[in-house]
Amino acid sequence: MSWDVFIMRSPPEAESIDQIADDWDPPSLGTGREIRTLLTDLLPGIEYTTSGWGDYEGPGFSISTPIDEADGEPVGGVGLFIHGDSGAAAHAALALADALDARAFEIGSGDFLTKESAHSAFDTWRAYRDRVLAQHKDHR
Repeated sequence: MSWDVFIMRSPPEAESIDQIADDWDPPSLGTGREIRTLLTDLLPGIEYTTSGWGDYEGPGFSISTPIDEADGEPVGGVGLFIHGDSGAAAHAALALADALDARAFEIGSGDFLTKESAHSAFDTWRAYRDRVLAQHKDHR
């Protein structure tokens, strides 16, 4: 079970993902090569598969991200599938969004992450994950 975060350039007036028009076409974050290079700089040790998946092992968390666009192709958004228990994961998501001059939002809630909300959003997800896993374990 992962904490899913998506990074894209969004209208600055939008306070949640629900406030973005269905026909919104987010501006490119850069090319596939540029995004992979930036992720490599920010997440030292990230490894890419031949299909474009990047996997990073951080302190107490991991991030998987599909960056399968060709080197010269534009990337409209970056998905992060985050596992683990460390609140450093929230910091990493925000750092990536800042470096891309974009905004991160939590897929489950549709809320944009800010410096004020990211850690509590991660803690809320972690509590939910722990409840689900405990229920699953109890039903075995």
